[in-house]
Amino acid sequence: MPARFIAILLLGLALSAGQEARRASLRERAEKGDPEAQFNLAKNYEAGRGGLKKDYAEARRWYLRAAEQGDPFAQASLALLFRFGKGVAQDYVEAYKWFYLAASHTTGSDQESILELRDSTAARMTAEQVAEAARLARDWKPKPKAE
Repeated sequence: MPARFIAILLLGLALSAGQEARRASLRERAEKGDPEAQFNLAKNYEAGRGGLKKDYAEARRWYLRAAEQGDPFAQASLALLFRFGKGVAQDYVEAYKWFYLAASHTTGSDQESILELRDSTAARMTAEQVAEAARLARDWKPKPKAE
């Protein structure tokens, strides 16, 4: 075998091993309750990246864990899953609730984008559904971070 081919093969194996180690580290941190790691793991599952297969159920699971700890970007991402029925039953009340919570913990253009999504969701809901979603959001309390 030519030396260049062997070098490329070894480089590929090293990169693959590095990716595996990063994925394991991310999962370990997520399982220990790190909301940033949970969010990143969820994004990887949602997009099918980082060596993971696309899996909306796993994405929902990890977004929920981070969202329950108050991570606003996980809350917005979870809301999008509910809004569009990606891996979950489409549920405008749940989507609105999570958008409401995410918007209350962001500022600037992030908040504006989330509010637009919340309001476009509300346009598909009855007044009673909006009131119920807002009540659920107001009553919501974050779960303590896992140790």
